[in-house]
Amino acid sequence: MAQPQRADLKIEEFRKLLLEERARLTGDLKEEKAEELEEARDAGDNELSRYATFDPGDNADSGVILQDEERSELQQENVEAILRDIDHALARIEEGSYGICEVTGKPIPVARLRAIPWATMTVEAAE
Repeated sequence: MAQPQRADLKIEEFRKLLLEERARLTGDLKEEKAEELEEARDAGDNELSRYATFDPGDNADSGVILQDEERSELQQENVEAILRDIDHALARIEEGSYGICEVTGKPIPVARLRAIPWATMTVEAAE
């Protein structure tokens, strides 16, 4: 059962913050994927040629490329997780439980929600 919506929050302000952040992150994710696709096209058809050669200097560069790809993948996973959290927060707005800690049932401070509009817990509960 949803708790009564918080009267001290301007829900539309937070809905707007969440939607703006969602649009920004979605755009960033699309840009990143487009860049990766372009880099993959530039690398050519032979996947191995991107990573291993007989020149040790080239192989060192390949290690950097792999490290960059792993970092990019982790960043994408992080963005996707935040997007899921944003969608969850938007759903909580609809059901009337936005701004209430999912662990303690206490109100999440407005300052925390302004900093992280998709927060689902108070700082104490998150720790």
